[in-house]
Amino acid sequence: MNVKAPEQIAKNAGRRYRGVSNEARKAERRLKLIDAGIKVFGSTGYHAATVKGLCQEAGLTERYFYESFSNAEALFTACYLHITDTLREKLQHVLLGMEEDNLEQATRAGLTVFFTQFKESPQAARILLVEVLTVNRHLEELSLKTLYSFVEMLETLAKPLIEQRKGGVVTGLDSTLLASGLVGAVLYMAARWSLDGCKKHVEDVVENAMLIFKGVGMMLGR
Repeated sequence: MNVKAPEQIAKNAGRRYRGVSNEARKAERRLKLIDAGIKVFGSTGYHAATVKGLCQEAGLTERYFYESFSNAEALFTACYLHITDTLREKLQHVLLGMEEDNLEQATRAGLTVFFTQFKESPQAARILLVEVLTVNRHLEELSLKTLYSFVEMLETLAKPLIEQRKGGVVTGLDSTLLASGLVGAVLYMAARWSLDGCKKHVEDVVENAMLIFKGVGMMLGR
């Protein structure tokens, strides 16, 4: 039997095809499957999806599916994380560019990014708001952890105001609880908007959400 030397195996593993390495082509196929997963899971739902259908949408064989994912749940998890990571990066980019003392401007910009993401990809909205809660307990827990990460982002905006108001007219203020309530309100608004087909303009949805934040700001004397 002709056994290849370790050096030859390593060389083959890193071989390039048409100028693209094996690792790069594998990453490209993985991203294709994630894009296909968002389309399929976000349109027909997780429980109606099949590996065969996902591969057909991606234009790949099942061999390449199992190259990156063990099953449909693993792909769904990757799709969910891709959506939330993309959204988080966009929000962080916008918020970091805002003036620290202009809370209303930062809030409006953040809400615009959030709702625009769903307007541009209703499938992503369904995965983030609905489907993730129907798969299993593990995905429910992942959803909660993700929610907490967005709460932490909003808390960084709300905490300075709350610190200023401690001992004032409104007592017992808690930045984490307040941020959780605001995030929850926005998520339910997004879910309702998505169920209606995102017919209302993003600007109008943002204005409705801003009423909640402005109401909190008034209570805090902002």
